[in-house]
Amino acid sequence: RINVRGAFIRHTRSSHARTHLLSFTPLKTLTFNMDQMDVSLAGRINVRGDGNVVEDRFSLTASADFAKGGRITLNANPGFRPSAALKDGKTNLTDASQLSGIGNLDDIDVSISKSADILGQACDLTLSTESLGNGGIAGLQVKTNVDKVGDVTLTLAKKGHKAFSGKSKDGEAQASENDACRIDVALPLSDVNADLTGSVNYDLNTQDANLSLGYKNGDVALRLRTSMGSDKSLSHKVNADYSGIEGIGLGLEVNDAGAGKVTVTKDKYSLVVPVSKDGGVDTNNASLRMTWSMDM
Repeated sequence: RINVRGAFIRHTRSSHARTHLLSFTPLKTLTFNMDQMDVSLAGRINVRGDGNVVEDRFSLTASADFAKGGRITLNANPGFRPSAALKDGKTNLTDASQLSGIGNLDDIDVSISKSADILGQACDLTLSTESLGNGGIAGLQVKTNVDKVGDVTLTLAKKGHKAFSGKSKDGEAQASENDACRIDVALPLSDVNADLTGSVNYDLNTQDANLSLGYKNGDVALRLRTSMGSDKSLSHKVNADYSGIEGIGLGLEVNDAGAGKVTVTKDKYSLVVPVSKDGGVDTNNASLRMTWSMDM
C-alpha cells in the first residue's frame, strides 16, 4: 500500500495474465461548516490628541472545535483600516485604492490548541502560524504543571511571531526580534502569601531574562517587571492599578527612565495619557480608545 496524492492505492498483478487491479480508497477529509463556527468581528477606534482618528485594530476571527476537545482558530486582518485627520478633513474612506485593501487577507493567522499526554505529563499544546499569505511564521507553545515547581511553559517561535513574543505595547502583541526558545516558570509565592504572584522566564537563544512580581490588596494591585538583556543590562517597569471606584479602572505605568502613562477605563472606553518626569503630561499623544466587537 502506497500513499499517492492523499489516497491509498493498492496495486496487484495476476501471475497468469498481464492484467492490473487497482482499488481506490479515498481518505477521510476534515471539513468545517461556517454555521458550526464561532465568527466575530472586533476592532478599536483611536481618537488621538493631535486630531487624528484611526481604526488601529480590525480583525475577523473564526473558531471551531477540532479533534475531540481541540480548537482551531483563524484570525484575518484585512489590509484596510479607516482613518481621518480632523484638522485638514482628510480621510482614506474616499480613496478607492485604499478601500480595495479590505479584500487583502494576506495577514492570516491560524492556531490549533489541544490537550495531550506527553510521557505521562498532561500538557496543553498550541501550534500557531502567523502571516500565512507571506510565507508563514511558526510557533509552538507547551504548557504543563510540574510537581513541586508549578506551571511551566515552553515556547518555540520564529522571528517575527507576535502571539508568542512575550512583548506587548498598548495591549497588543509585538513581533519578536529574534527566534525564541523560552521557558516560563510560575513562582509558588502564593504558598508564602496569598496576595503574591510571580514568574520568571529565560530565553535560551537571546539569553534575555525577565522577572515579574505582583501584589494585590483589596482594590490596589502592584506589579514589578525587571528585564535583563544578553549584555547583563537591567531595566524596570512598575504598574499600579486601582479598582475602588465602581465601573472605573485607574492605572499608572512608570519605567526606570521616569516615563510612562496614566490610564482611565470605563466599560469599552479607555483614556491613555503619556507622562514623563521631564515633559510632564503629553496631551498631543493622548488618546481616547473605544473597543468594539460583533458576533456574526
